[in-house]
Amino acid sequence: MGGTENRNRPVRVWIAETPSGLCGDLLPALNAAGFEVHCIAAGDAPLPPVRATDCDVLILGIELPSPQGLERLRRFECGRLSRQVPVIVVADRPELEYELPDAFDFLNSPVDLPRLLAGIRRAGSMHRLELGALQPLEDLDLGLFQNFLVQHSGLHFDQRNLRILQHGLTRRMRALGLRTYREYFAHLETFRESRRELKKLLSLLTVGETYFFRYLAHFEALRHQLLPELIERNRERRSLRLWSAGCSTGEEPYSLAILLRTHFPQLRDWNLRILATDINHRALNQARQGVYGPRSLRVTDPALVNTWFEPRGHEFVLDPRIREMVDFRYLNLQTGCYPDAREDIADFDIIFCRNVLIYFRQATSRKVVAGFARSLAPAGSLFLGHAETLVHLSQEFRRETYQRNFYYRLPAAAQLAVETPAPGETPAVLQPNSSPAPCTQAQESAPQPASFDVNELYQRGLEAFHREEFAVAEACFAQILAADERHCGALVGSGFVFANRGDLAQARTCCERALEADDLSAQAYFLKGLLLELEECWHEAREEYRKALLIDLDFIMPHFHLGAIYERLGQAAAARREIRNSLRLLERLPNETLVPLSGGLTREVFLEVCRDHLDQLPPT
Repeated sequence: MGGTENRNRPVRVWIAETPSGLCGDLLPALNAAGFEVHCIAAGDAPLPPVRATDCDVLILGIELPSPQGLERLRRFECGRLSRQVPVIVVADRPELEYELPDAFDFLNSPVDLPRLLAGIRRAGSMHRLELGALQPLEDLDLGLFQNFLVQHSGLHFDQRNLRILQHGLTRRMRALGLRTYREYFAHLETFRESRRELKKLLSLLTVGETYFFRYLAHFEALRHQLLPELIERNRERRSLRLWSAGCSTGEEPYSLAILLRTHFPQLRDWNLRILATDINHRALNQARQGVYGPRSLRVTDPALVNTWFEPRGHEFVLDPRIREMVDFRYLNLQTGCYPDAREDIADFDIIFCRNVLIYFRQATSRKVVAGFARSLAPAGSLFLGHAETLVHLSQEFRRETYQRNFYYRLPAAAQLAVETPAPGETPAVLQPNSSPAPCTQAQESAPQPASFDVNELYQRGLEAFHREEFAVAEACFAQILAADERHCGALVGSGFVFANRGDLAQARTCCERALEADDLSAQAYFLKGLLLELEECWHEAREEYRKALLIDLDFIMPHFHLGAIYERLGQAAAARREIRNSLRLLERLPNETLVPLSGGLTREVFLEVCRDHLDQLPPT
């Protein structure tokens, strides 16, 4: 459409009539502007087929909850109306804007006529972008979108999730008739706020699969461990506050509400608050409706489905008593303000933020986690996804375990950030005002005989690190290095502690000194690779991981990180090989083993992470 053969004739505009008389409102202005206008589907008449041979632009009036409006919405969402011609939607529900990312433009009633006329002229001259016509994003264009999205939303896209980005860009470019990524980038910059283009794009980038009671072990920990403790602790103030951050289409916060109503009837006269936030307006609108398909309920106890859902055709409608327990709001975790007492985003007992941090770069993740820490009440708890830990992100939380899974908890208000162990059990932990001994090069001297068992203390340090008790691990390694500054294991362990704190310079110094002490230390090469990966030096990190595996082929973590790097570099076959190597080695471990240097993941959880990762890799 829009070729040279059509430039001399007026733009043909179809207006789909509404009960309030949209066609009559628009007809005088459109005729005066020189368009060829036809009103269609008056009264109860259905929309006729919309073809490019008959129409250049469709103005689709949608008024809800009329049957006519619902039918038009359904047809548009199925792609039947925008496939051949650009569609400008005029609706009486502003929230529909983010439900319809294939619209050329979206206008609220009453219509902004200058914007509508300008939109018709642009839409009437646009070229339809054919599916498959776009080439893959090149590095220069990819960099533009990466930087823009990180700056304005915090979302980070690389080779791992590049297909999601390209799909979203293509959808918006087809809707707008833009043929190059640069054209769309200019449109995105120009209309980021005025036409909410960024939010429309984000609605296509951030919806991931979710379902009720995902990661059942987390809900078991809530039911049997954490909630009974909270009920006892909050007995006097009789309130309980939960936040589902990155709630998507609502399955997670509604699962929390169902858990509370089903298993804790004593809370019915408490002040309960479940806040659910997301960056995706489409997902939030869908969540508020509370209507789900069978796939969303695939792991839900049938008794709960029978109690809290009403079957309606092939869908299930959530009980209004559960829906009214959840407050859905828009919030960008990267740019939003939290805690914010004025908006009642503060003093939470529990925060769920699962499978959200994987979208962010490390600096953004640190900022988000710090905001969560300030938004939690003393002893408040944070739940992350199975593939996420606080390693390299925060030392404010302690890890709590329930059966084979874990979550994080802040210390209580009256509790010291780190308790000093009893003499003879573990070494004294560094106090907040003291500084850890840096891994600087000291003068060469013979190690002094230690008054303790170095091997035993080193094992304590390793075990503490794997449990994410970093202060204890740090003290163990520091005590060893005070006696033997060339102890390679303690140098590597200290390097990991510094890296977790974000002090990469000190971590590099520890790593260099460890390799000087023992240039056949697989752990030291792994640490070096990890530090390079944190700096996004993918090729250099790959070589260090390879060195670690040359020394110890059964070392799981270099295999896993190599797989991730190969995926970033677009080498899917090599990525699959390394993830399969990780799976093979994990399967040899005893049940419930903590995987060394994995960030506290157990064998079972890491197996699930690797299998999910393998499923998401592109076919070779």
